[in-house]
Amino acid sequence: MSASPLPQCVNLRKAVTHGAHYSGVLSGEQIPRLASLLDPDKTRVNVAIRFGRDDEDRSVAEVSLDASVVLVCQRCLGPLKHAINSRSVLGLVPGDEQARALPADYEPWIAIEEVDLWEMAAEELALAIPVVAYHDNCEAPLSPGTGSEIETGTAAESADSPFSVLATLLERSDDNKEK
Repeated sequence: MSASPLPQCVNLRKAVTHGAHYSGVLSGEQIPRLASLLDPDKTRVNVAIRFGRDDEDRSVAEVSLDASVVLVCQRCLGPLKHAINSRSVLGLVPGDEQARALPADYEPWIAIEEVDLWEMAAEELALAIPVVAYHDNCEAPLSPGTGSEIETGTAAESADSPFSVLATLLERSDDNKEK
């Protein structure tokens, strides 16, 4: 894929009619809605979008993303490199009614005159990022004040369980009724 920047907006009708192909690179700064998930300085997404028509004359866009993004590990909170290699077909429709009529293997993309390629790529990237990212062999740091009790289960054994506390309260209640 090209190392040139991806154009932001294109005319939908012209892109579909001419079978236009756009490719380029998006940086983290160009995807502000994912800034809380990605390191903007280390994010570069290679994007390729091909417009055209399918066998049933529907307007479609084939979107390909290749990226190596840095996420935050949800166990140790350290940086986590994650490779993304995504391919999808979008059905380009003017509204919700037409979106419901698309085949199941098409993702709907509502557009009338212009298509924002950056937004299209950002949406596909958001769908490709794992919901919970973590290192495969990550040892999560222990919670403050618990020591190694999390691993051995001794914290749960030493603390009063809610049921034992309830039993104690019920016993006290029974003792008070008898008096």
